[in-house]
Amino acid sequence: MLNGKIGKLTIESKDIIQTHIKELKRFTVYVNNREVGLAFYFEGRGYYLPWLEIDYTPWLRKEGIEDEFFKFIYNFLPAGGKLFVTYVKDKETREMLLKGYSPVDTPLGFSLLKAGFTWFKDWYYPEGGNEGSPKLQANKPLSKDEEIRQLRQLLDEVKREYVRKFIESKLA
Repeated sequence: MLNGKIGKLTIESKDIIQTHIKELKRFTVYVNNREVGLAFYFEGRGYYLPWLEIDYTPWLRKEGIEDEFFKFIYNFLPAGGKLFVTYVKDKETREMLLKGYSPVDTPLGFSLLKAGFTWFKDWYYPEGGNEGSPKLQANKPLSKDEEIRQLRQLLDEVKREYVRKFIESKLA
Protein backbone atom coordinates (compact mmCIF):
# COMPACT_ATOMS: atom_id res chain seq x y z
CA MET A 1 0.00 0.00 0.00
CA LEU A 2 1.00 3.64 0.12
CA ASN A 3 3.76 4.03 2.68
CA GLY A 4 6.71 6.40 2.44
CA LYS A 5 7.89 10.00 2.61
CA ILE A 6 7.07 13.31 0.91
CA GLY A 7 9.99 15.45 1.97
CA LYS A 8 9.44 15.72 5.72
CA LEU A 9 5.95 14.24 5.54
CA THR A 10 5.02 10.63 6.15
CA ILE A 11 2.42 8.77 4.04
CA GLU A 12 0.74 5.78 5.63
CA SER A 13 -1.96 3.31 4.72
CA LYS A 14 -4.05 2.25 7.71
CA ASP A 15 -7.05 0.02 8.30
CA ILE A 16 -6.19 -2.19 5.31
CA ILE A 17 -9.04 -4.54 4.43
CA GLN A 18 -9.04 -7.30 1.84
CA THR A 19 -12.22 -7.05 -0.25
CA HIS A 20 -14.17 -9.88 -1.87
CA ILE A 21 -11.97 -9.38 -4.97
CA LYS A 22 -8.56 -10.95 -4.29
CA GLU A 23 -6.60 -8.17 -6.04
CA LEU A 24 -8.55 -5.30 -4.40
CA LYS A 25 -7.74 -3.77 -1.02
CA ARG A 26 -9.44 -0.93 0.85
CA PHE A 27 -7.56 1.36 3.22
CA THR A 28 -7.34 4.91 4.52
CA VAL A 29 -4.47 7.18 3.45
CA TYR A 30 -2.87 9.50 5.99
CA VAL A 31 -0.21 12.16 5.67
CA ASN A 32 1.46 12.97 8.99
CA ASN A 33 -1.40 11.17 10.78
CA ARG A 34 -3.99 13.40 9.09
CA GLU A 35 -6.53 11.64 6.90
CA VAL A 36 -6.40 12.29 3.16
CA GLY A 37 -9.15 9.84 2.23
CA LEU A 38 -10.46 6.33 1.81
CA ALA A 39 -8.67 4.45 -0.97
CA PHE A 40 -9.00 1.31 -3.04
CA TYR A 41 -6.04 -0.35 -4.72
CA PHE A 42 -6.45 -2.96 -7.45
CA GLU A 43 -3.16 -4.83 -7.94
CA GLY A 44 -3.95 -5.81 -11.51
CA ARG A 45 -4.85 -9.14 -13.07
CA GLY A 46 -3.75 -10.43 -16.45
CA TYR A 47 -4.13 -7.57 -18.89
CA TYR A 48 -5.99 -5.39 -16.33
CA LEU A 49 -3.47 -2.84 -15.14
CA PRO A 50 -3.30 -1.68 -11.51
CA TRP A 51 -5.35 1.29 -10.39
CA LEU A 52 -5.80 3.36 -7.26
CA GLU A 53 -8.84 5.37 -6.26
CA ILE A 54 -8.90 7.97 -3.50
CA ASP A 55 -11.96 9.67 -2.01
CA TYR A 56 -9.88 12.83 -1.73
CA THR A 57 -10.01 15.67 0.75
CA PRO A 58 -7.90 18.46 -0.80
CA TRP A 59 -6.31 19.87 2.36
CA LEU A 60 -2.91 18.93 0.90
CA ARG A 61 -3.29 21.74 -1.65
CA LYS A 62 -3.73 24.33 1.09
CA GLU A 63 -0.59 22.97 2.76
CA GLY A 64 1.35 23.21 -0.52
CA ILE A 65 2.11 19.47 -0.74
CA GLU A 66 -0.53 18.21 -3.18
CA ASP A 67 1.91 17.97 -6.10
CA GLU A 68 4.37 15.91 -4.03
CA PHE A 69 1.60 13.60 -2.81
CA PHE A 70 0.46 12.84 -6.34
CA LYS A 71 4.08 12.43 -7.49
CA PHE A 72 4.46 9.78 -4.78
CA ILE A 73 1.39 7.99 -6.18
CA TYR A 74 2.68 8.39 -9.74
CA ASN A 75 5.91 6.66 -8.70
CA PHE A 76 3.92 3.94 -6.89
CA LEU A 77 1.89 3.00 -9.99
CA PRO A 78 3.42 1.03 -12.87
CA ALA A 79 3.47 2.37 -16.44
CA GLY A 80 -0.12 2.43 -17.68
CA GLY A 81 -1.49 2.50 -14.12
CA LYS A 82 -4.60 4.56 -13.43
CA LEU A 83 -5.44 6.97 -10.63
CA PHE A 84 -9.01 7.98 -9.83
CA VAL A 85 -9.46 11.00 -7.54
CA THR A 86 -12.89 12.14 -6.37
CA TYR A 87 -13.51 15.86 -6.48
CA VAL A 88 -16.81 16.20 -4.57
CA LYS A 89 -14.96 17.91 -1.69
CA ASP A 90 -12.94 20.11 -4.11
CA LYS A 91 -15.26 23.04 -4.86
CA GLU A 92 -12.91 24.87 -7.26
CA THR A 93 -12.22 21.79 -9.39
CA ARG A 94 -15.90 20.81 -9.41
CA GLU A 95 -17.05 24.29 -10.49
CA MET A 96 -14.42 24.60 -13.22
CA LEU A 97 -15.40 21.23 -14.69
CA LEU A 98 -19.06 22.28 -14.70
CA LYS A 99 -18.04 25.42 -16.62
CA GLY A 100 -16.43 23.30 -19.33
CA TYR A 101 -12.76 23.52 -18.43
CA SER A 102 -10.48 20.64 -19.29
CA PRO A 103 -9.59 18.42 -16.30
CA VAL A 104 -5.96 19.62 -16.49
CA ASP A 105 -7.08 23.26 -16.23
CA THR A 106 -8.47 22.56 -12.75
CA PRO A 107 -6.34 22.77 -9.60
CA LEU A 108 -6.63 19.01 -9.06
CA GLY A 109 -5.91 18.15 -12.69
CA PHE A 110 -2.92 20.50 -12.86
CA SER A 111 -1.43 18.86 -9.76
CA LEU A 112 -1.87 15.47 -11.41
CA LEU A 113 -0.25 16.76 -14.61
CA LYS A 114 2.72 18.16 -12.66
CA ALA A 115 3.07 14.77 -10.95
CA GLY A 116 3.53 13.15 -14.39
CA PHE A 117 0.09 11.88 -15.42
CA THR A 118 -0.71 12.68 -19.06
CA TRP A 119 -4.17 11.29 -19.92
CA PHE A 120 -7.31 12.55 -18.16
CA LYS A 121 -11.01 11.90 -18.05
CA ASP A 122 -13.78 13.45 -15.99
CA TRP A 123 -16.11 10.74 -14.71
CA TYR A 124 -18.89 13.22 -13.97
CA TYR A 125 -21.57 10.54 -14.26
CA PRO A 126 -20.13 7.28 -12.93
CA GLU A 127 -22.00 4.35 -14.44
CA GLY A 128 -23.96 1.63 -12.69
CA GLY A 129 -23.79 2.83 -9.09
CA ASN A 130 -20.72 0.89 -7.91
CA GLU A 131 -18.25 3.49 -9.18
CA GLY A 132 -19.00 6.03 -6.45
CA SER A 133 -18.65 9.79 -6.72
CA PRO A 134 -17.61 11.94 -9.67
CA LYS A 135 -13.86 11.73 -10.16
CA LEU A 136 -10.94 12.56 -12.37
CA GLN A 137 -9.09 9.68 -13.97
CA ALA A 138 -5.38 10.27 -14.57
CA ASN A 139 -3.29 7.65 -16.38
CA LYS A 140 0.45 7.15 -16.17
CA PRO A 141 1.82 6.87 -19.71
CA LEU A 142 2.98 3.47 -20.96
CA SER A 143 6.07 4.92 -22.61
CA LYS A 144 7.92 8.14 -23.42
CA ASP A 145 6.34 8.14 -26.89
CA GLU A 146 2.86 7.88 -25.34
CA GLU A 147 3.70 10.66 -22.89
CA ILE A 148 4.66 13.00 -25.75
CA ARG A 149 1.59 12.07 -27.81
CA GLN A 150 -0.74 12.61 -24.85
CA LEU A 151 0.87 15.93 -23.89
CA ARG A 152 0.47 17.18 -27.47
CA GLN A 153 -3.18 16.15 -27.37
CA LEU A 154 -3.67 18.06 -24.11
CA LEU A 155 -2.49 21.27 -25.80
CA ASP A 156 -5.69 21.18 -27.88
CA GLU A 157 -7.84 21.00 -24.75
CA VAL A 158 -6.39 23.47 -22.26
CA LYS A 159 -7.68 27.03 -21.83
CA ARG A 160 -5.34 28.36 -19.13
CA GLU A 161 -2.09 29.87 -20.36
CA TYR A 162 0.04 28.67 -17.41
CA VAL A 163 -1.11 25.10 -18.03
CA ARG A 164 -0.26 25.44 -21.72
CA LYS A 165 3.20 26.81 -20.87
CA PHE A 166 3.81 23.92 -18.47
CA ILE A 167 2.89 21.37 -21.15
CA GLU A 168 5.03 23.13 -23.73
CA SER A 169 7.99 23.06 -21.32
CA LYS A 170 7.57 19.29 -20.94
CA LEU A 171 7.60 18.91 -24.73
CA ALA A 172 10.67 21.14 -25.24
